[in-house]
Amino acid sequence: MAYDALTLSVLADEFRETLIGGKITKIYQPEKDEIVLFIFNGKTYKLVVSANAGVNRIHITDMPTDNPKVCPSFCMLLRKHVTNATITDVWQMPYERVVDFALLVNDDLGYRKEMHLVFELTGKTSNIILTDENHVTLDSIKHLPQDLDSTRIIMAGVKYNFFSPQDKIPPFDFARVGAYLQGCDLPLRKTLPTVLLGVSQASVNEMLHGINEDDHTTANNLRVLKQMEAYKTALSQKNPTVWLKNGMPTDVTPFEYHTLKGDKLHYPTLNKAHDEYYYMLDKRQRFNDKAKSVTTVIKNAISRTEKKLAAQRQCVLEAEQRETCKQYGDLILANIWQVKPQQAELVCDNYYDGATAKIPLDVQLTAQQNAQAYYKKYRKLKSSAEHNTALVAENEKLLEYLLTIKDNLRYCTEEDDLAEVRRELVQLGLIKEKHNGKKQPAEKPVKPLHYRIDGFDVYVGKNNIQNNQVTFKTARPGDMWLHTQKVHSSHVVILSGGKTIPDDVIVKAAEICAYFSQASGGTKIAVDYTDRANVKKPPKAPLGFVIYPTYETILVDPNRHPELAE
Repeated sequence: MAYDALTLSVLADEFRETLIGGKITKIYQPEKDEIVLFIFNGKTYKLVVSANAGVNRIHITDMPTDNPKVCPSFCMLLRKHVTNATITDVWQMPYERVVDFALLVNDDLGYRKEMHLVFELTGKTSNIILTDENHVTLDSIKHLPQDLDSTRIIMAGVKYNFFSPQDKIPPFDFARVGAYLQGCDLPLRKTLPTVLLGVSQASVNEMLHGINEDDHTTANNLRVLKQMEAYKTALSQKNPTVWLKNGMPTDVTPFEYHTLKGDKLHYPTLNKAHDEYYYMLDKRQRFNDKAKSVTTVIKNAISRTEKKLAAQRQCVLEAEQRETCKQYGDLILANIWQVKPQQAELVCDNYYDGATAKIPLDVQLTAQQNAQAYYKKYRKLKSSAEHNTALVAENEKLLEYLLTIKDNLRYCTEEDDLAEVRRELVQLGLIKEKHNGKKQPAEKPVKPLHYRIDGFDVYVGKNNIQNNQVTFKTARPGDMWLHTQKVHSSHVVILSGGKTIPDDVIVKAAEICAYFSQASGGTKIAVDYTDRANVKKPPKAPLGFVIYPTYETILVDPNRHPELAE
C-alpha cells in the first residue's frame, strides 16, 4: 500500500476542512490498538484510528463500528479527559506519518486548557498518545519499552518528543533535489526513497514513471523534477483511487497512479477511498476466515467418512469368511466320532469341494462346542456383513455429497454464499447451531447466478441448496435442464417461456455448466441436457441429487461467459 507522509498530508488537509471546530462526543475502543472518535461538527463524523502494525490507519468512516461492553483503561482515560473537547487544530509533523489533534477542554474547575491527541502511523511503532498542554504524556494505547528506541520514551509522566528531524531532502524542495540528482550516479528507484523525506517506494515509482533511472544526464534530471512537480500537483487535484484485482482491494492512492494496474474505483475524498478500501479488505478477511472455518469442517468430515468407509469395507471383506465357518461347523458334526478330547485339529474330507479340510479346534471345548462356536462366528459375520454393507452404501453417498459441498466452495464469493453452505453442514449435523433463546429470523435464500442468453433466462446454482432451487422451484416442465455427465456440476436451467430453445443458447448454457463443474480445467466436456420434466429427486436423497433417465449429450469447452451475466 502506498501509505506515506504525502498520502497522510492529503488526509490531514481533509481533517482540517471537516473536523476543526468539531466536538468529541463519544469515544470507543473496539480493539486493543484502535479507537473510534465520534465528532459533531454540523453532523456526526466517526474518526477511526488504528495503531495496529499491519493496518495502521486514520480516516473518517461511514461503516458500522463495535462498541465493546468492557471499556479498556486507555479508553476510560480518553473519556475522562477529552469527552466534549473541541478540535482546534490538526497538525502534521512535516514529512512524517504523525498527526497532532489539538484539543480545547474544560478541566475539573471549569477552566479551559489545551490537550493533544497524537497519532503515530509508523508501522511497527504506531501509537496513539494523549498529552497535556505541555506535551507531557498522560498515557498511550501502546507502552513502548525504553530499549526499543533510546531517544524516545513513550510513558506516562514523560514529556512527549516528536521524531527527530531526519537528514533527508523534502521531496518538493526542487532545488535540493536537483542538486542531489546532479551528483547521483545510482539507480534512482533505489536511492530516492532513502534520501527523500516521507515518501514510499510506490510514490517514488510514480514520480519516476516512464523515466530511465540509469540516465543521469541533465535533460533526464529535468524530466525527473518535472514529474515530481506533477506528482505534487496531482496530490491537490482530488482523484483518490482504490485499486482492485479479481475483486480484491490491493491499494489506495491519493490520485490515479500510472504505475499501478488493475480495476479501479474513484472517490470524492481520500478519507472515503480509505474507508471503502479498509471495508472491502475487512470484508474479504472475514470472508476468508469463515471460508477457512467451513473448509476445515468439510475436510474433517470427508476424512472421517473415508476412514469409516475403509473400516467398514474391511469388515465386509472379512465377513466373506462366514461360509467357511459354517462349513467347518457342518464338517465337525459330520465327523464328530473322529474328534478326541483336547484335539487341536480335525483333518477330514471336505465334501463341499472334495479336498482335505484341516479345521482348527479349541482344545478346551468338546466337538459339539467347537461346531457351535463356528456357527456362532458364522452368524456374527453374516450380521456384520449385512450391517456394514448397508453402512458402506450410506457412507459412500455421504462422501459423494460432502465432495459436492467441497466443490461448491469454489463458487462462494460472498458471505451469503458461505452461509448457505454452512446451512447444509448444520442440516448434516456437522455444525451445531448456536441458540441464545431468541427466535432467529429466517435466512433469505441467496439468488443463483443469472444469465441472459439471446433473450432466454438461464440460472446456475452455486451450491446444493441453489441447485435444488433452480431445478425444482425456478424451472418447470418444458424448460431445459443441464448437468455435466459423470462428474459433479452446478444445475443449470434454461427457461423456455413456451418457445423453442435454439441450439446456440443450449451450447452457451452447456459451456457455463462445464465451467461450474469438477471438469472445468478440461476440454470437450460431456454435458447432458433434458426437459426439466425428466429430472426427479429420489426419496430421501440429499439436496442436489437427481436422476434423469432420458437425455441428450453435447461436448463443449468450459466458458463462464461473464459478458452474458446479469
